[in-house]
Amino acid sequence: MKTNHFNVATKELKEKYQVDIIEDVLLGRKERVILYGDTSNRSSIILKPISGDLRLLGFSDFDSIDLCHILDNFDNNSKYSEIAGRREYYEYVTHQLNQFNDETDITFPIQINGHRIWLRFNIYPIEKNKKLCIFIVTNVSDLMNGEELIYEKTHKDALTGLFNRYTFDYHYGLRYQWKNLHALYMDLDDFKLINDIEGHAAGNEFLVQFSTILKSYHSEYNLFYRLGGDEFVGLFFEDEATIKKMAEEIITKTQKINLVKNKRPLSVSIGIVKAVQADDLIHKADEVLYKVKNAGKNHYLYEIEK
Repeated sequence: MKTNHFNVATKELKEKYQVDIIEDVLLGRKERVILYGDTSNRSSIILKPISGDLRLLGFSDFDSIDLCHILDNFDNNSKYSEIAGRREYYEYVTHQLNQFNDETDITFPIQINGHRIWLRFNIYPIEKNKKLCIFIVTNVSDLMNGEELIYEKTHKDALTGLFNRYTFDYHYGLRYQWKNLHALYMDLDDFKLINDIEGHAAGNEFLVQFSTILKSYHSEYNLFYRLGGDEFVGLFFEDEATIKKMAEEIITKTQKINLVKNKRPLSVSIGIVKAVQADDLIHKADEVLYKVKNAGKNHYLYEIEK
């Protein structure tokens, strides 16, 4: 004979511990709100509270709230958006939020009343009537503020703040077939001499100032990355004239960098390849860079992928 665990637990918790299984156990977490919603109309899913206070999530304590209203406050300035792409991250979150046939777990930030709040949604359909879903929404801001910092550190170079090789590989895998892709491979000329003669502090200063120049050309998808040492690569989606103009400006600005402990000229060499079939593009840009190095450094060479 099957034991009714719920009734047994209800009785024991009440008599032995003075704990109510509904109020104190199932509905007792103060940092979350439990809601239900009819998902048959995807354009307007009205969520109604079962327990908790919507003020915990940054909203007024309404009797109901539209899921679209929560998404209207989506914060697209997190480090997750920066790395994944704002459009891509938003589309991922909205796609996950609309998976009502199976259990879904998704965490994302909203910006409301001047504050960022991280919400974790756990959604699952009610077995007896699957057009109804339970939405358990938890405020996980304390946890995610720390997680976001760790996430950023794993995707960016600690010294320069540029994206690192790991993020480069990720972005290249996503975008190598995009229109007008250019790979720019850069190497600081005679960087080893600066490190050996002037010291690593001077070398690090050069890297930081050079990276500041590169960051001035960033947009959402046009980005530079530090691969390691004095090697940098850019993935840019612009026309030929724009790319050449940028390369010329980077070379000129690099020559104007002033290092306190260095008297020798500073310069950078740049190899650029415009993608056609995007087959081992970065290696090809590196080969173009070596042509520049062998021809005297301190300039760029632009080639179309063959």
